Amino acid sequence: MIKLKNILLEVGEGSAKPYKFRTVNDKPDNTDHRRDVSFKTEDGDEYKVQLEAYWGDGYITDTFGSHIVIDFLLKMGKDSYDADIVVNKGRLFRVMATVVQIARQFMKDIDYKEKGIDMLRIEPTKSTDDDDHRRAKLYMAYIKRQLPIASIKYDGHEIVAKLK
Repeated sequence: MIKLKNILLEVGEGSAKPYKFRTVNDKPDNTDHRRDVSFKTEDGDEYKVQLEAYWGDGYITDTFGSHIVIDFLLKMGKDSYDADIVVNKGRLFRVMATVVQIARQFMKDIDYKEKGIDMLRIEPTKSTDDDDHRRAKLYMAYIKRQLPIASIKYDGHEIVAKLK
């Protein structure tokens, strides 16, 4: 029981040490910005975090408003990444801490408030077809505690968080 309580307290609390990461691609524009960041776990699993910010006038902002999209993918081959793969090696807290740190840096670098970006969108991967949204709940716990969030909702497909 104590172990379970400790795990629940750790979710989103941010004590896990993030992995070292590096920016591999950074494409700023007048109404959008895309950044790809990579990191590797001690097991050799390689991740890529893709961050995209949209603001100003354009088809995407007309449809979804000004927002940031965060995806993270696992490297599967030489140049192949997959967002639908779930790795269960007990590294989840460090992976999440890394993704959150990368997101924080990106938000700061693009100055999301100045650009009127007020939404964050994430599409969590399900472990199985009958997954009860465990990953979405975990992601929401991290997002709520580690990023400037006013409100957060999950519709069964996508997490949408209003930024402060």
